[in-house]
Amino acid sequence: MSELSRRRFLYLSGGAAATATGVGVWAALLRGESEKGILVPSSTTLSATSTTTTTATATTAPPVPPQNPVVVIVQMAGGNDGLNTLVPLDGKYHSARPTIGLPDSNLIPLAGRTDFGLHPALAPLSDFWDNEMLRIVAGSGIPKQGRSHFAATDAWHSGYTDKEETGWIGRWLDATEGTTPNPLRGIALGGGAPILTGKTSISTVINSPSNFRLATPPGTDSESVVLAFLNTASPLASDPALAAAQSAIPNSLDAIGVIDSAKSEVDPDPYAEESFTSLLETAAELINMNLDTRVIVVSISGFDTHSDQLGRHQNLLEDFVTGVSNFWNRIESNGHADRVLLMSTSEFGRRVAENGSSGTDHGAASVQFLIGSGKGLYGDFDLGNLVDGDLPITIDTRSTYATALDWLGGPTDEILGDSYSRLL
Repeated sequence: MSELSRRRFLYLSGGAAATATGVGVWAALLRGESEKGILVPSSTTLSATSTTTTTATATTAPPVPPQNPVVVIVQMAGGNDGLNTLVPLDGKYHSARPTIGLPDSNLIPLAGRTDFGLHPALAPLSDFWDNEMLRIVAGSGIPKQGRSHFAATDAWHSGYTDKEETGWIGRWLDATEGTTPNPLRGIALGGGAPILTGKTSISTVINSPSNFRLATPPGTDSESVVLAFLNTASPLASDPALAAAQSAIPNSLDAIGVIDSAKSEVDPDPYAEESFTSLLETAAELINMNLDTRVIVVSISGFDTHSDQLGRHQNLLEDFVTGVSNFWNRIESNGHADRVLLMSTSEFGRRVAENGSSGTDHGAASVQFLIGSGKGLYGDFDLGNLVDGDLPITIDTRSTYATALDWLGGPTDEILGDSYSRLL
């Protein structure tokens, strides 16, 4: 049973983002409350940095999903360099990257493989590999996705190269929504997540868990402010904008409480800088809270390494692998590891050849990791058959999506609009 009370559960099932309705709407609502004798400064704003998105099945016999499965999607925003993440033991690699190429002797070996090694920062991933818990996808991408951040991220979020307003997870949330909607079935931490956008379902997107709170002016009685907001929540006004604002009030306040509880369990400093490590620790605690969450998206930017790539990429990958390791240790100790699949994504890879600024420019195919049940290396980095200077796509990213949707119990092919091979 969820730790959310029924009252909270129903509150969280409401509508649009509080911030979408504008200051004028809030002022009108609060003026009405102040006239009832509740004193609230006119400058009070609900500044929780979140949005609530609204927006809806497989042919191969998938493996039986675990009970209450969870997929955690880790977004390396900006375009992660797959070639310096999973490094081919190939002379063509060093010829293309005389400055930023990683020495073979520094790479982390993968037992049973002689064709690739991992970036030295990713050493902890070798334990997942040895324990049959790491699937690596080399040459991952979506055909015709383009090298523009906007076009490529649109394709990765939606699963389509044509214009599409819904995300592939959003469509799954639509298709599997119960009779009582739960906005915590899909949660994004660390940035906007169009991947969660559906037509009818509601998800929770939190830019910064550390700053996800009700901000009030100095000297204000916060409890009175909360009470004033709650008192504006009913009855619903006939004006749609006012009604949306009213519905968002209890949702936002309850979400603040849930996220604050999860955050305080992992980080005593509420103003700590967000990172993969901190966000994934929050994600682990959300899973442990049994909120019926099915998908958590964690996003960190910085992977657009046009210059000075070696040091920057090292730091980013260290943060990624530290976050993943801490996350997995936490969910294992809490007894949830068997039901979690973690998948990394990035909108594209980088060019094979380094540029003149000790970095790499936007490319095509990259690498993905799937951590959980299963082991294998899928696809390849075909350095002998470049496409306009880019690695060719050898595995369609939607195969990883299909694998994740199967983990969630489907539907799969209907959500993706076609049938894609699974990474079994």
